[in-house]
Amino acid sequence: MSLAPALRAEIVEALSRWELAGEAERLGGGAANEHWRIAVEGEERPWVLRRYHPRHDATDIAYEHRVLAYLEARDWPVAPPLADARGRTLAETDAGLWALFRWRGGEPAPPESPLYLQRKGALLALLHSDLAEAPDFGQRPGFGRADDLDACVRADGHESVEALLDWYAGRDEARATSLADALTRNREALATGGFAELPDQLIYYECLGGNVRFREDTVTALFDFDLTHRDARVADIARSLAVDCGVSAKRAGAWLAGYANLAQPRLNEDEAALIAPLITAAELWNTVLPLSIGSRWGNESQIRAAETSIDRRLALSEEAERVLAAVALQAART
Repeated sequence: MSLAPALRAEIVEALSRWELAGEAERLGGGAANEHWRIAVEGEERPWVLRRYHPRHDATDIAYEHRVLAYLEARDWPVAPPLADARGRTLAETDAGLWALFRWRGGEPAPPESPLYLQRKGALLALLHSDLAEAPDFGQRPGFGRADDLDACVRADGHESVEALLDWYAGRDEARATSLADALTRNREALATGGFAELPDQLIYYECLGGNVRFREDTVTALFDFDLTHRDARVADIARSLAVDCGVSAKRAGAWLAGYANLAQPRLNEDEAALIAPLITAAELWNTVLPLSIGSRWGNESQIRAAETSIDRRLALSEEAERVLAAVALQAART
């Protein structure tokens, strides 16, 4: 599909910051940020241009770029942002904030394959070991731990999740009440399990879906570190399980077997006991965030995504907690 002239002009201006010109093709898959594949004449390997969603600011983005630089130095197959002639990895134009990355090849894992689920779990265990040794960048602006969703809604002008729910109740009181009740239950479960006492470290929070690319048995790319921040490592595990395994005990068992086999330090039973409520916490995050974005930016598709979670996925996640808790404890004991 051809680009609108105005958008094409914005992309041309952004690429000029890196003294680059090429043909742009929109890439799908991004929930908030926008991406284009950039083919440059005479170059076999393309580039990827990203325009960040307006809720991101330069400080927030710089954090992501520091993490990518650290991982590249550790020989991880990430795509660090290209610096311009002045050493800047972020370009600002009237149309937004932009970054440029090299294209990395590979294919997503077969979604139903237990073997690849196990490999993705093992991969995150190894990544956690390296991320635990990273310099202390502090907490990323606009982010908090899994039990602090207030941090993620402030970027959209809400003082707290409760303030967001007050806004939403004016639109759909029944769903707002349902979401508020689920948040209360989850906060209680995390508090009872001692989540606040778990140490935090840098986490990926996107080791899932097509963000991990393979060529046969080799991992060729890890994409989308735009959610990297500090939290307990089990929050990262739970997010991956929520997306890649859903409420399937079989799939979760395969993924966790891979993680537990290579985790250093070993996954302990206190951590494992929190994985099931943290899967629900990840689903709550995946509900609150699009609702917050939709409320601030008038994006109805984001609000509809949140409502799908309220209507279906949250209930399924809570119902599966007992079964998934047993699977997680078994992985820790193996």
